[in-house]
Amino acid sequence: MIFNFFFSNKKRLFLLTSLLLGGLFSLSFDPYNIPFFSLIIVGIFFKLNDSIFLIFGKDYKLMFFTGILFGFSFFITSIYWITNSIFVFDSSLAYLSPFPLIILPIILGIFYGLMQLINSFLWSLNISRIFFFSAIWIFFEIIRSTLLIGFPWNLIAYSWSWSISFMQSLSLFGVFGLGLISIFCAAGIFSLNLKKANIFLCIFSISILITVYLFGYNRVVNYENVYLNDDKFRLVSTNFHQEEKWTDESFEKMISLSSNEAITFFPETAFGVRQVSKDNWFGGFIRSNGKEFFNSVQFNNQIYDKRKLVPFGEFIPFHKMLDKIGLKNLMPFESFSSGKINNNFNNFIVPLICYEGIFSKLARDNIQATSGLLVNITNDAWFGDGAGPIQHFTHVRFRSVEYGLPLVRSANMGISALVNPIGVVEEIIPHGEMNFVDLKIPSKISSTFYTQFGDNIAYFFIVLFFLIGYSTSKLIKD
Repeated sequence: MIFNFFFSNKKRLFLLTSLLLGGLFSLSFDPYNIPFFSLIIVGIFFKLNDSIFLIFGKDYKLMFFTGILFGFSFFITSIYWITNSIFVFDSSLAYLSPFPLIILPIILGIFYGLMQLINSFLWSLNISRIFFFSAIWIFFEIIRSTLLIGFPWNLIAYSWSWSISFMQSLSLFGVFGLGLISIFCAAGIFSLNLKKANIFLCIFSISILITVYLFGYNRVVNYENVYLNDDKFRLVSTNFHQEEKWTDESFEKMISLSSNEAITFFPETAFGVRQVSKDNWFGGFIRSNGKEFFNSVQFNNQIYDKRKLVPFGEFIPFHKMLDKIGLKNLMPFESFSSGKINNNFNNFIVPLICYEGIFSKLARDNIQATSGLLVNITNDAWFGDGAGPIQHFTHVRFRSVEYGLPLVRSANMGISALVNPIGVVEEIIPHGEMNFVDLKIPSKISSTFYTQFGDNIAYFFIVLFFLIGYSTSKLIKD
């Protein structure tokens, strides 16, 4: 093993500990959701950095590899299900499975490695490290979520999905703001020793968590669910494997669940290349303009094209470059084209097709003053029966709390549900069930703080934490 050559026995212990912590970190997320476990893992990881600094000083190489191993172990245990999409698409492409199973977690682990590398330059034994550690962690979550194609999957904020009260802070800070609070509180609590500054930080961190909980609890208790009276709505959930999804028989089964009067929501690409034939049907289909193909939704004669495509599922990254250098044969399918922002699709419904639901900024770009309903349609047949469909639903559910809008979600082989504006699931059709449910849609909450300011709030606190970290970096050690 490469680490046996480059690191001593004592250093290898830290590397193995990081690998173990990363794997355990996945237990904080769906489908496990162990309460407060993410704070414990992050706190132990913070103390691991303290130990490295005390024993080895500013060991950049060791810190970098502890980050990579932590991230690799976290992603290989939490997004393993992506590999299933290769076998669903074409089992003869099984030779590609090491990419999503091994290579992708290594690439994503590099973000944690770079995080640790910066930590190694800034680490000390005073309280500045707590502010630096918190700001750097969330900074790299933001980078991971936006760089190139972006992959904001299992951000630390999603480890709070077990608590509807803690989730309410999303309406103030969004996922990055809640993540920053989580990291800071974990580090603050685990920095506890007999020094006054650390005792204060520990108490302050616990107080923040209590305040966040009380804010959320009060918001939930005082929420009054008022329903729209004007229109009727129906949610359709299907359960077709990918190879049978577009057959005439499957199509007829799906249509039999629809309504001729109520606005009916169908899953992503449910109509295949067929046109959505009724104005009251909100359905996904594949659209062609003669040159390009789009993953689209049609409702009331209006069309929205998916803007955020799934890498290696709907497009091959850098496929144009591969084509130019003669490697087009490496691509097993043609890429879809990305749509453009379309705020004129509907003045009430905000469409989010599949993967788009995990991008909070994209949802915010689509929202208008008149918007009253988020609609996420998805095809989760690619991801099997594991953690993927559950995690996907949780991520999209968070958008409701952030923007104070109800969410309707129609899925094929996934979780279909109605979520109210504070994130409570009011109606659900579980994964693996084909059915429909008629809905009453809750009214939206007046514009949330996060709707108005977006991630600028998190950016402000990241800069503030760096400034506090710098200003306290010259203080005496803990």
